[in-house]
Amino acid sequence: MQFVDILIFAIIAIFLIMRLRSILGSRDGFEQTQAKNSSFQSAEQSQPAQNIIPLHGEPVHTTGLDAVRQADKTFSDDSFMQGAAAAFPMILTAFAEGDLASLRRLLGYDLNQEFTESINQRNKNNDELDITIHELQDVELLDGEVSDTIASVTVKFTSLQSRILKDSSGEQIEDESFTDTQMTDIWVFERDVSLSDPNWKLVETRAEDDE
Repeated sequence: MQFVDILIFAIIAIFLIMRLRSILGSRDGFEQTQAKNSSFQSAEQSQPAQNIIPLHGEPVHTTGLDAVRQADKTFSDDSFMQGAAAAFPMILTAFAEGDLASLRRLLGYDLNQEFTESINQRNKNNDELDITIHELQDVELLDGEVSDTIASVTVKFTSLQSRILKDSSGEQIEDESFTDTQMTDIWVFERDVSLSDPNWKLVETRAEDDE
């Protein structure tokens, strides 16, 4: 009877041990699974995710009128030339008359500062400037450029002009005055294509001889 009792207890003990192992699992098995997970996470962290797009990409810089057309879907060569042809005499007249309010709407900040300084100096000297455009002979789009969201277009104007500068006594300043002269001006217009404002502003002026 004692042997039978011992055998029964032994069977019960073995059953309980097997039961506990099935519920808790083996120590070695858990450590191996944890090590595998740790290796997987390390591999994920060491490799950059391929499907993540950076918030701040490299600055975009492209040249040519095609680049401007791509950046500004509303851009039209003909419409732009018509607008430039209208702006040309408007800006020159505003400069001659010292119309700072109009210039602020038509010029970029830096160029407006230059024009304002020139007008203030002219007023200080009591000089008077008169610009007459007898004929705007040609408007040509020379080039374009896009840097980030800023698009710029370079335009060549060929015109017949008279510019008369007079001093405070009304005498013509000969070295600054000319009449009926063909002028070739190179102007650069600019606008931020990310904004809803469709207006282009003049940011640079030079004579063709200055190139």
